[in-house]
Amino acid sequence: MRKFVPVSLFLVLFALSLGACGSDPNNNLSPTPDSAFASPSPALIRSGTPALIIGPITNPTVFGEGTLLPPTLTLASSPATLSPTAAVGALPTWGPVIIQTSIPLPTESPTLTPTAPLPESPTPSVSLSTIAPATGPTQPFGSVVGENYTPPPTFTPFPTATLPNGSLPPPFTPGPSPTPSEALRPDLMGIQIHNDLTDAQFDQMLARVQELGVSWVKIQIRWDQCEPEPGVFSEFYQAQVLNIQRASIRGFKTMLSVTHAPDWARPENVRGIEDGPSENTTDWATFVGRLVRDVKPEFIDAIELWNEPNLIREWRGKPISGSEYFKYFRAAYEIIQQEQMSGRSVLKPDHRIMVITAGPAPTVTFTGSTIGDREFIQQLYDAGLANLGSDVVLGVHPYGWGNPPEARCCQAAPGVTGWFEHPSFYFLETLENYREIMRRNNHAEGKMWITEFGWATYDSLIRSDGSPAEADAGVGWQNLIDADQQAKYIVRAFRLAQQPPYYDYLGPMILWNLNYSMIPGILDKGGEQAGFSLLAGDGSARPAFEALREALH
Repeated sequence: MRKFVPVSLFLVLFALSLGACGSDPNNNLSPTPDSAFASPSPALIRSGTPALIIGPITNPTVFGEGTLLPPTLTLASSPATLSPTAAVGALPTWGPVIIQTSIPLPTESPTLTPTAPLPESPTPSVSLSTIAPATGPTQPFGSVVGENYTPPPTFTPFPTATLPNGSLPPPFTPGPSPTPSEALRPDLMGIQIHNDLTDAQFDQMLARVQELGVSWVKIQIRWDQCEPEPGVFSEFYQAQVLNIQRASIRGFKTMLSVTHAPDWARPENVRGIEDGPSENTTDWATFVGRLVRDVKPEFIDAIELWNEPNLIREWRGKPISGSEYFKYFRAAYEIIQQEQMSGRSVLKPDHRIMVITAGPAPTVTFTGSTIGDREFIQQLYDAGLANLGSDVVLGVHPYGWGNPPEARCCQAAPGVTGWFEHPSFYFLETLENYREIMRRNNHAEGKMWITEFGWATYDSLIRSDGSPAEADAGVGWQNLIDADQQAKYIVRAFRLAQQPPYYDYLGPMILWNLNYSMIPGILDKGGEQAGFSLLAGDGSARPAFEALREALH
């Protein structure tokens, strides 16, 4: 972080000298609201997130405590204004697929057509309030984009000094522990945070991650929220660009998950229906490239391209297959390479972005609705995954349901009355099955990064009226373990992955999630996302947070 100080001071002094030639010394930035909740949630307005332009910095701006704005961006003196309409949006995707028990493994690959989806679990992404009760996962949220919406100025960041174009340096990945021990390595650990927040709330969540002690922060970037119309980038997008940079400047490794095409980019016959990719790979790759260019490559450590594309609810409008997804992955991967070539930083000349395939949901094949995760990964290899560079890794989501992290199929642990009859319900067996697929495809030197995992329980969570919260009846697996078991399983999973033989092929692990239980109304409605959270609805630490913090300190 200290590497940024000389550049920042230089820019500030340079800007002040320019300011003497015409800038108004009394021209201070004023916060402009850019999001609000619709009733019945308590109103919560984003503040302090300015628009961005090219130009000198007339006043150095501080984000958080003692953190200067990155030298690559400047702030507009007049932020864009938004209409006071109710916020509209969808919830970010997450988690494993709930399937019926006692399902046999498929014996052949069915022909897939985009038909009716599986019953799905709603996916969260609404702004947080640290003390407000939660609303259900269908609650509107996010930046206001109404009929009277006035888009902010086109975002063109201040350029950074770059090195001459040429071949990129080899990627750096955390290596295995020379002598495995009981001490956990925080550089191989991270957590996903809900990020549609005010500046103050985002800083609070970064502070909680710092308190926890892990090194990685994962942030989901929804394309549909960022570019609601072709070439029009929302204030939400600008806020996320700054948030990613702020997290990096505070010393975190940053992982982005880019998902959800806007309707204008999707096939006409599926617009407004669930989520899915763009009609063509060009629009998708263009957005990913724009994001990397605006954030600057040196502030991004890894990008997961899409989320669980083996599900129809995430991939509606295109054939569900690893080969179809790989077309989109390859297009985005190539443009990320181009942006790194043209934007190599003097500050981090050896920096490389790790590019991660979308972790599939652990499930089995249902014709037209899902492809089993094992089959999907094999299709990625059939499409050429092993032929890409060492900066490409396999993303995986090995959820454990109610089963201990060390367990293998199919013997139920004490107290587990369901969700144990198939290998996809097991953290360790999922990893071992994936590893065998890698070996079979001559990719034994490849790496897996766990971009989502966790165990869920409603034990110890409280509704807004003070009564004990209960998980929705449709997610009975959240009643299989208590809060103490959740804490033990999470710590044991991290520890297991950092021991032989797993540390040979596993990279960082991202726990899902930190703060989704703080979504307004979610605990009152029993939303399953809350059961995974390390923080309670009021922001207090749950046993899993305390156990992980203790294990890292």
